[in-house]
Amino acid sequence: MQEKGEPKEITLRESTGIITSNKLDCFTLHNGIVYNPWERFYGGVIVRGNIIEQVFKGDPPPAKTGERQLLIDCCENRIMPGFVDIHVHGASGFDFTIASDLESEKAIYHHGISGGTTALVPTMVSAPIEHLKQSARNLSAVRKRQAPGTPEILGLHLEGPFLNPWYKGAHSVKYLKNPEAGLIEDLVDSLGDNLKILTLSPELPHALEAISYLKNKTVTVALGHSGASVEEVEQAVACGLQHVVHTFSAMRRFHHRSPGVLGAALTDDRLSAEIIADGVHTHPTAVNLFFRSKPRGKTVLVTDALAVCGLPDGECLLDDKKIIYRQGKAFLENGNLAGSVITMNRALEGAVEMSGLNLEAVLPSATINPARVIGAGKCKGSLEKGKDADLVVLDDYYNVLATFCRGIPLTYRAI
Repeated sequence: MQEKGEPKEITLRESTGIITSNKLDCFTLHNGIVYNPWERFYGGVIVRGNIIEQVFKGDPPPAKTGERQLLIDCCENRIMPGFVDIHVHGASGFDFTIASDLESEKAIYHHGISGGTTALVPTMVSAPIEHLKQSARNLSAVRKRQAPGTPEILGLHLEGPFLNPWYKGAHSVKYLKNPEAGLIEDLVDSLGDNLKILTLSPELPHALEAISYLKNKTVTVALGHSGASVEEVEQAVACGLQHVVHTFSAMRRFHHRSPGVLGAALTDDRLSAEIIADGVHTHPTAVNLFFRSKPRGKTVLVTDALAVCGLPDGECLLDDKKIIYRQGKAFLENGNLAGSVITMNRALEGAVEMSGLNLEAVLPSATINPARVIGAGKCKGSLEKGKDADLVVLDDYYNVLATFCRGIPLTYRAI
């Protein structure tokens, strides 16, 4: 039996059962390479309760007198902040737009265990308004009962139904609408503070009024599925537009005399912007261009993962549309590309490889930058004293060895 004040040292693969079955004062991850936004060093992290107490360089400091402490040897693997995914549709066969609360929980666990996601914004596609309200109630029920040790729902993302039908992508055109005041106000009233992001096409009728209203309600307004001109995007930014979803995908193509929404997304430093770095939605040169164009604090990695994420080749649903999954790609029945099948660790790997940047330069795109998009940067996204103890440990091949959600381990793998 461990005596008070006597540190016990174990390897990472032994940590889950010990932490969850013992009431420890704190534990320390050490002998790791710590990656924080824009920096890296040899050291570790001390966790007390659900909070980060200290991030240290070198060997761990001595334990406090009379304290039960656990030392977890990370064997020189990578310790970094848990990933924050603000655009994700599901996993494990379950789509957040149509899933029950229990099904949604299974999808959320997949992204934590396999991908290192410790916080997320479940994303719903265009559907009847009443259907979206019910889906939001299901996810709200999950959010209310969440405890440390599970990837935390930070709110909900409505991707539609206020989208340009010419750029609908995988959305059903029959559900698309103009963002009229009554519809927007009804959704905001129904979803309350669960609504964190609403994606719309700013060129639609009533869109500018909707953007102003949503900004005043502290909802992050995102541009997506859009054929807007540069001038229309500038008007929208002036009204409160803040963010761009899946840059390059489902948007007006760039032309040197009419740069359009893509030109605005890449050159307007007021806008944060997402990219799906899976090598399917975006060519490596496009990923490189994205990271060269945007300020380092405005790049956001997302999965845009569908229900087929984590499944073998087969079929699944995105709301009422059949998705066909073959060899790492997800398609609609008409052959058009749908969302992705990656997890956040693979998004990070792809972004590093395709951008030509080092890991510490890309890491903010998966951690602090998305957290700031939804106003969660004070508690999520970096390893700092006082922040939530959301951590992930990766090996050199970006495999997830352990995920800690608010100080409680979600999973581990042998190292």
